[in-house]
Amino acid sequence: MSTSSREAVPTWGWMLGVSSWLVPVFFGPGFAWIGFFIVGAVSRRGVAYVAGLASGILGFTIGVEVWGGFTDIVAAVVHLAGIVVALALNPAWLRTLWERRVARTDKNRPAAWRRAEEPAATASARPARGSRRSSKRASKPAPPQESNRLAESVGATSADLLQTSEPAEPVDVQTASTDEIADLPGMNRTKARRAVRARTKQGGFVSVEQFGEAAGLQPHEIVRLRSAATCSPRPRGERRFGRRVDL
Repeated sequence: MSTSSREAVPTWGWMLGVSSWLVPVFFGPGFAWIGFFIVGAVSRRGVAYVAGLASGILGFTIGVEVWGGFTDIVAAVVHLAGIVVALALNPAWLRTLWERRVARTDKNRPAAWRRAEEPAATASARPARGSRRSSKRASKPAPPQESNRLAESVGATSADLLQTSEPAEPVDVQTASTDEIADLPGMNRTKARRAVRARTKQGGFVSVEQFGEAAGLQPHEIVRLRSAATCSPRPRGERRFGRRVDL
């Protein structure tokens, strides 16, 4: 798999490999704590440490048969609970590792790619210097073959080099309409309507991540969404005052 900074979508192989920490959890309470402690140590999530500690203690009590005749029942319940907690933690785990991967590869990008990403508006606004001949040479676009070679060298396509402008202002998912939300990366009208219904039911979102999860986006799609969306503070409910009656 390419490690280019332009790799915007994780492959199934990458997600399956990163999700391999679930294997000890599926083996039972006696091994589940290993997977939880791996997640806690790498992502530094306190809930993973708590789940690992609880799983280890309960697995030990099951192994020494503290529960007597209820040992099998307790083992089944603990096993099922561990699987549910692990599956709930895995999306955040994938998102954390993918963000680190993108940040690491972006930091090591070639300088040529960073120059190619500069907005065209900045280049056009720069005052012209030198002779008329040099101005024409500077404004002349790069040949298509050279652009393609540059894109291939960083693992992108030539279409990515044509995206020279960014949205003037990120979309506020707290107040945006269905049409505005549908235009965001990874969204469509079905997901936008789902997000608006969740926003109305919950009284607003607390973060872009909560919005993305409510819309049903994948972890890598939520990462892409952060550059185009923002989330203002949740509106406070109407304050009501009661009338005191003396009896």
